[in-house]
Amino acid sequence: MVLLRSRTFATSCLEKKTVDVSFSDGLVAKYPRLRGRAHIAIMRCQCHWRPAACSSTFVGMNFGRIGNVVLVACVAAVGVVSATAAVAASASTYSQSAPLTPRWQWDPNYGYCGEVSMIVAGMRVGQYTSQWTARSLAAPRINQTLEASQLLIGTSPPDGNAVTAAAGMRLNLLSYDSANGASTPAYLAWVKQHFLAGNTVIIGVLNNVNMLGEYPPGDTEYDHIVPVMGIGSDQPFTAENAATYFPTDTLTISDNGLYVPRGKNVPGNSSGNPRGSSLYTYPFAEFQKTRAQANKGRGANSLYSVAMATGTSLGNYAVAVTGVTDNSPGGPFVVPVALASTSNNEGFPTADPMAKPPAAKRTTITATVTLPDATEAYRLYEYTRFSAVPRGNFNAAAVAHPSDVTRSWDIPAGSGSTYTVKLQNVSTAGTYVFRAVPVSAP
Repeated sequence: MVLLRSRTFATSCLEKKTVDVSFSDGLVAKYPRLRGRAHIAIMRCQCHWRPAACSSTFVGMNFGRIGNVVLVACVAAVGVVSATAAVAASASTYSQSAPLTPRWQWDPNYGYCGEVSMIVAGMRVGQYTSQWTARSLAAPRINQTLEASQLLIGTSPPDGNAVTAAAGMRLNLLSYDSANGASTPAYLAWVKQHFLAGNTVIIGVLNNVNMLGEYPPGDTEYDHIVPVMGIGSDQPFTAENAATYFPTDTLTISDNGLYVPRGKNVPGNSSGNPRGSSLYTYPFAEFQKTRAQANKGRGANSLYSVAMATGTSLGNYAVAVTGVTDNSPGGPFVVPVALASTSNNEGFPTADPMAKPPAAKRTTITATVTLPDATEAYRLYEYTRFSAVPRGNFNAAAVAHPSDVTRSWDIPAGSGSTYTVKLQNVSTAGTYVFRAVPVSAP
């Protein structure tokens, strides 16, 4: 471990920070003089980490975006450390990640980013479907090569057709009130609050169209739809803070593979924007941009943003998937089910427009049921079409309509805290929906 000691500086810095970090073998290999070094001070200056705020007594070295912010080591020119050094440190004291696995979208037909975002949200609560099926639920009877077929959030009608898709997928959905949103900070506070409450939040972001090779200037409200993967903060996640905007809070998204893997690796990678991944982390204050600002820059920190909006001009858009539909009287009774897949994509198209989906891949899907009461028996149901999935009364529905159930498993009392089943070598073009309830439930 290396102790970073803050000192008294004659600067305009707002905050000095003391951080314990360890140097990785890779970092030591790149910067050999880091081995055994200590007493490196890091200062927070004007909400960013910048060398310019270091006094003339110190040498500032900008060593790139690591974690969630740009970090700078302000190193004593004499008497403390003989060499400037790059130091990797986490920007957020508190963080929470969602149990979500990034997936990669199809790009033709105006992009399937909304569809993939809903699939990612669905897998968290026990269901998987293909992008083609998700779009058909959002826009029934509309040719998928048409722009009107996209799964969108927050557009006219008021909640977009994401509400239609969620209903078809038997998911409960909340929409951010874009029409009456006070400001983008209020919007980000809403995103933070619902994420920390355990919901899967999906947002609309602006693309840097110059980096992505898209037609400038891009949409005025959002170009792309993405799931939120994590929230970080220097403030503890108390009930009050969970609904409060702090400029230094951070947000991590998955871009659904829009840039990587088909594009070259994004410049300026870091632990917050890892090489070869689809994850991007941004501080709240820096994430808000005008349309013109969104198209500037060439690094990972410039790739995505949200529109800087007010309640009287442009809106911001988001939905939160809060769980699966269970309207059983006296319920809900469903217990948590989560899915994992051995494939993060459904194959890649070779034509645009795309009149039919690309050839499906084979995958293994694992369903894990969380059993809240070890003394109770449960029943797990599998369905392979959404129209067969009940909106409640799962046990009674299985008796009344047995053909709707593809398979079921009895989970006896005393089975432990989890129960797992695997679907081996199934098609990525299929639909696999799981619901688990106590055997005593209606």
